[in-house]
Amino acid sequence: MTATTTSTTERTVTGASIRLDGVVKQYRGQDKPAVKKLDLEIDAGDIVAFVGPSGCGKTTTLKMINRLIEPSEGRIFIGDRDVTGEDADKLRQSIGYVIQSGGLFPHWSVGKNIGAIPRVLGWDSKRIDERTEYLLDLVGLDARTFRDRLPKDMSGGQQQRVGVARALAADPPVLLMDEPFGAVDPITRVRLQDKLIAIQHELGKTIVIVTHDFEEATKLGDKVLILSEGGHVEQYAAPAEILANPATPFVEEFVGSGATLAHLTLSRVKDVDHDPVVTARVGDSSQEVIARAKARGATWIVVVDADGQARAWPSLDEVGTKDRVSDYVDSRLPVVAPSSTLNDALDTMLAASQGGVLVTDGRGAVTGALTISTVMAVIRGQLSEARPDDTTSYSTHTEGSAS
Repeated sequence: MTATTTSTTERTVTGASIRLDGVVKQYRGQDKPAVKKLDLEIDAGDIVAFVGPSGCGKTTTLKMINRLIEPSEGRIFIGDRDVTGEDADKLRQSIGYVIQSGGLFPHWSVGKNIGAIPRVLGWDSKRIDERTEYLLDLVGLDARTFRDRLPKDMSGGQQQRVGVARALAADPPVLLMDEPFGAVDPITRVRLQDKLIAIQHELGKTIVIVTHDFEEATKLGDKVLILSEGGHVEQYAAPAEILANPATPFVEEFVGSGATLAHLTLSRVKDVDHDPVVTARVGDSSQEVIARAKARGATWIVVVDADGQARAWPSLDEVGTKDRVSDYVDSRLPVVAPSSTLNDALDTMLAASQGGVLVTDGRGAVTGALTISTVMAVIRGQLSEARPDDTTSYSTHTEGSAS
């Protein structure tokens, strides 16, 4: 399957459009169809999130796109091709698919997992090795460290990153994701969401993601599809449009109490001012680093590796206890990406019991810092606009937690 590539001033789109034309899924022995006459168009290069209550047909619809579930009626187009009657196995080889917990083959190494589909497609070993190294770097894993590792020797977040790399291995135009981040802790989930956004910005694939979390849908989706029972489309629009103008009483009730938090997902870290940071490398002279930091009015620094990725953020007093900057790695270092929401940033600060977070680019290099006072000022303003009566109680709760 050949993806349509479109260059713009901002990004390159390598994804393909998806169109569902009157798609129905009627399971044998069931009175009502799981999905009834669904018409849907997804633009190439978009992320679309499917949300809705249990039994609304969102996972069924996702699986009909790659025909893990066969539609009872209707047609499915990827690009300009009607794939409804194509060989299902070959179709799935040309569509990336990510499930919860990564779905890796447990007795295969990371490298062998990523190369599974390229091997089936007849790629030579050199091409597979190059692709594997590129994709591991893309998802933020060092190839030398992880290529030969087994899934059981990795964290849940690392396994999920490998799952994304494997799905992208054959460079498919479409990536389907079924509750991909549901089995990881909240902080890891934020980082995986941010990594997906960074990958999408670089590759321009068409991504369809099923999630039960409306906040996640509004963060990730260029558009959000809200379904009710039988795969009925209640609303299909950009997140801001859904929050501002719920199309039906069902949507209004479904968004419900989560609307205020969802509004916070519309403001990103990249939208607010960042504080500059003073960086240092392991082995630098402590006194020289302290002098440089004090000249800029800083009371702490960020220790970075050769790639500019943060290792720790010690105070100047801590730096001064040794002649050289140490190679200590702070495993609880609070880090967010430009695509992180302000709600993500606040959660990360509170989880780490810190008054700020470091901001990193798509490859993890430090670009600045964000303080809790900056985030809270924006959140107070948004809450005041959305729900004036809630502002005081929310700010009191969060600031009390931070202390």
